[in-house]
Amino acid sequence: MRLRHTVGAALCALALAVAIPTSAGATPGNFFYKYGDPNHPSLGSIEEPKTNQCINIPEIKGKPETAFAPDNATPEAYAIVYTKEFCGGTKTKVPASTKLGPEVKFRSVQLESDFSTG
Repeated sequence: MRLRHTVGAALCALALAVAIPTSAGATPGNFFYKYGDPNHPSLGSIEEPKTNQCINIPEIKGKPETAFAPDNATPEAYAIVYTKEFCGGTKTKVPASTKLGPEVKFRSVQLESDFSTG
């Protein structure tokens, strides 16, 4: 009788472990962006950003300006940049190894695995 309960409990624990999503993993490469004066911009970067995690651009927090010209230098993930903090507002997809122009303005970014896009 105890063996049956032990096996049942073990199977339930295994099912639960498989069902719980894993934490965000680091993406190789960097995500670059510009901020500040468009005529003499500063360069910002996020090194090996974690996937599935919203990142507010730290240099512009609490300021009216936005980051611009996203450069997704990660080989295996696409980035989604958002016009508002906390990944809100209008979103723009930036494929892996792609730069977009200064007309793309954003306040937060989230990277996603490129493997799920086929």
